[in-house]
Amino acid sequence: MLRLSRRLATAAVCKKLGDPLSIVHDWKTPQVTRGQVKIKVAAAGVNFADILQARGQYQDKADPPFVPGNEAAGEVCEVGEGVKTLAIGDRVICLSRGGAYASETVADARTCLKLPPSAASADLAEAAALLVNYGTAHLALTSRAHLQSGETVLVTAAAGGVGLATVELARLMGASRVIAACGSDAKLLIATTKGADAKGINYAGLDGKAFRNRLKEFSADGDRLKGGIDVVVDMVGGELLEPCIRSLAWNGRAVVIGFAAGQIPHIPANLLLVKNVSVSGLFWGAHLIHDPRMLMASSSQLIQWWLEGKIKPHVGARVSLERANDAFGLVEGRTSTGKVVLIP
Repeated sequence: MLRLSRRLATAAVCKKLGDPLSIVHDWKTPQVTRGQVKIKVAAAGVNFADILQARGQYQDKADPPFVPGNEAAGEVCEVGEGVKTLAIGDRVICLSRGGAYASETVADARTCLKLPPSAASADLAEAAALLVNYGTAHLALTSRAHLQSGETVLVTAAAGGVGLATVELARLMGASRVIAACGSDAKLLIATTKGADAKGINYAGLDGKAFRNRLKEFSADGDRLKGGIDVVVDMVGGELLEPCIRSLAWNGRAVVIGFAAGQIPHIPANLLLVKNVSVSGLFWGAHLIHDPRMLMASSSQLIQWWLEGKIKPHVGARVSLERANDAFGLVEGRTSTGKVVLIP
């Protein structure tokens, strides 16, 4: 095997938890070891989890200095010993488990999915916006909610990266209605482009009680919804989760994905009993450790749907790597829609 010399990369580095990222132009990427590959990054997805990790507030802790970013697309430029599935020049989507905010990153080959020759002209910014958002949405709807054709789905933060993916996949998987809940009318309109019903909920300024009253309007809207909503996928938490659960139909399912509101809600257990409903959580990234087969099978399905044109990631902003902190601001300030990607 030809081993390349250790090269310097440009990277957005977390030097101290809670501080802005530092742009370093002489970052030393790790040596490629057995089972690993080095990737020339074309685009890196920005996720809210990256912001939390840079603050030291995420479930997976990292000690500074480190390069955030768990999702990248690019071209393999070095292959470690023992790697049989990838070669130099292959275009891949990578779940890098850190290090994606750089011009080059090193990753376990098992976390990389090779794009077929038919994807030679595919937009790698879309590729970098695919796996975390759509993967989270896909496992939420399948592994956790067990969505059935003809059911009704409510999605909060429906214009965000995971939200839009959930709307699009719910439609693809046969949901009869997809109700979007967003923080502005403009965001509701974006959600309709992915298949959400024209009638959604703008929850800006609504407390939990007012949001519940809005949900009641949907539960009385037509015979299909008289019993409530079948599936809720919630990214907001705060005051919204409890009214979502109260609006579930008999045997309804709610999936908790995040707490964009900043507050972790407490749910009265009697709500689960009275309607025979269930609430489950989804920590998508932990599947790399606990169930990598499920995660990679889901990812392969999503790549196939993407290349077939059945789904199309919404890239809301393409931001240069040097402006990584601006990208964080777009995500944290909820001014972005779809996915924000960094372009080295």
